[in-house]
Amino acid sequence: MSERPFLRVLVTGSTTWDNPDTVRRALSQLPPHSVIVTGDTPGADACAVAVAAELGLSVQRMKKNRADQRAFPGEAWRGLNERMLATGIDLVLAFHADYGKPGCARGTGHMVELADKSGTEIRIFRE
Repeated sequence: MSERPFLRVLVTGSTTWDNPDTVRRALSQLPPHSVIVTGDTPGADACAVAVAAELGLSVQRMKKNRADQRAFPGEAWRGLNERMLATGIDLVLAFHADYGKPGCARGTGHMVELADKSGTEIRIFRE
């Protein structure tokens, strides 16, 4: 992980994730002044934004853009995942009950794969 006194933590996961307690437990273990980077979808992203606000952590929300849509027609989330990770992420927290099941969690799986290839620490939460 980073040598900085805070971390840049990317939160990814299911758009139907509805377990803020798991997100709260994970985020409450982060150093003060850590920055949460996430997308702008419901579920895990929205839980992370709400919990980060409760804990006084900064949030950087990112959205899919036209370049993502051109590079990955119909799967702009792939471009967003690449851009989020490229912001200097120290840790990826993935929240998805179906992670690892065949045909499920494509976006989360993509982010975990990108993070793994880059040597970024990953923690996966299924409940």
